[in-house]
Amino acid sequence: MHELTLLYGVVDKVGKVCEENGLDHVDAIVIEVGEATSVIPEFLQDGYEVISDDYDFLRGSELIIEKVTAVGLCRECGTEFPIVVNKGFCPKCGSFDKDVIDGTDFFIKEVRVRES
Repeated sequence: MHELTLLYGVVDKVGKVCEENGLDHVDAIVIEVGEATSVIPEFLQDGYEVISDDYDFLRGSELIIEKVTAVGLCRECGTEFPIVVNKGFCPKCGSFDKDVIDGTDFFIKEVRVRES
């Protein structure tokens, strides 16, 4: 389950942001996960619930996952389309030949903290 490795990387980066900005607690971490990644959002959520209590600055915080639709650009007809719902095939011409133009990223979008 590589999701735990990804989470530890997220925690490490957020911890550094907290240190650099004098923050002692995070209320929420918002991450974007593209449909065309090999990341399973449910595994991220489950893992976060387990590891967040190991870090004082994350205790009681929330992981918010924003899923990004995988979008393809058909090389045959130029149509942009959602890849997953179309099982990879262009809905206009039926071609499987495409470039993936969105939905391949995994990144920290936002770290939320309460104003004190």
